Amino acid sequence: MEVTKGTKKMTCRSTNSFPSASEMALQSANQSVVWEEIFMIQQAILAASSQCQIGGGQYCTTIAGNTPMTFVAGISSVTVNSGGTGYVVDTPTIYFIPPVGSVPSVLATGTVLTNGGSILAISITNPGAGYQPVAAKLAISSVTGATAILLPIVNATGQIVGINISNPGFGYTTDDSIIATRAVLPNSAYITATFKITAVSITGAILSIAILNSGNGYQPSVTTLNIVSTLNTSSPYPLGTGFYGTVNTNSTGNILGVIITNTGAGYTPYFPYLVITDPGNGARTLVALGTGSLSSSIESVTVITPGENYTQSATGTVLNPPTASLPNPPISPAEITLNVANNTYGTNPQLYWQVWADTTTNTPIQNQLNSVVSYFQSLGYSIEIQSNPLTGSTIAWRLDW
Repeated sequence: MEVTKGTKKMTCRSTNSFPSASEMALQSANQSVVWEEIFMIQQAILAASSQCQIGGGQYCTTIAGNTPMTFVAGISSVTVNSGGTGYVVDTPTIYFIPPVGSVPSVLATGTVLTNGGSILAISITNPGAGYQPVAAKLAISSVTGATAILLPIVNATGQIVGINISNPGFGYTTDDSIIATRAVLPNSAYITATFKITAVSITGAILSIAILNSGNGYQPSVTTLNIVSTLNTSSPYPLGTGFYGTVNTNSTGNILGVIITNTGAGYTPYFPYLVITDPGNGARTLVALGTGSLSSSIESVTVITPGENYTQSATGTVLNPPTASLPNPPISPAEITLNVANNTYGTNPQLYWQVWADTTTNTPIQNQLNSVVSYFQSLGYSIEIQSNPLTGSTIAWRLDW
């Protein structure tokens, strides 16, 4: 039988007895959700104008996350009750790493220019001193020989391909041995170069040397660089990866510039951020600082993604970037209120998905879903229930016309 209540029509069970009061109450409660769902879907249809069939006249709309059956309890907004003080923004800067074993007499400094993600340029603010490359060395193990100076000639792959006898010395024999010392850090993959003194003069001056094995790893140790935190230059910058650059120096160890070989990505400013304490998940927010005298206070917190399954007891704390000095949060932290959207009809969106996915059985909910489908099919729409890709645990309505 059918019972008319205002403009709503409720279908009761087909039995010989009239439904009980509790059954009627259940039907009325269910129908209020169904009609509210239909109303919101109708509003979405009126607002939709997306042509979903290329070259054709078919239009469609997908509704998820904003109706009672598909509603997900996300963070709707964040109210900043008090901005606090002591908040800072971190940005990337440069630290020059001197050659191995070298101690610069003047520290070099520079600044980083980014486009919000990639590093476009490095500007030298102080060229420093003592950053010149450190070359590999050759030494002679001899009982009687002295004063010889040998300079290795190293190719681009770190092999010793020649020896310049800068000073032949005296007292050496062809049995003396030559030892090469690398300038760069040790590596188990390196091969040791070997040599042989092939001729000496009557006074023991070294006349010629044969290279038996060129070895590798004998390239000069040069200045390199790290992208570090402006707030703490001893800490690598926590955002961004992939930047590489070559540091150019002159003979006195002044840094002339940096040639960028890979601009990297993700080197964005590191703002204070919101940490939410609640069983819910998925919310993303953007924290903004004030200006002028309020530049160390939190001005606003904008919700980018509301997330799902948050409760009305959700709380949040605004933290400084991890590179900032302790304590974190600062001594005078911001005070905020998380505003979690209410589901007016109290429906459990995950339960609707479970019923649709046939992982649980709930007849009243299945009837609600069927009622929505029947309503739009009777109006000539093609309607389909889908899984909401943004949550994976709630439904979405797909309508075509």
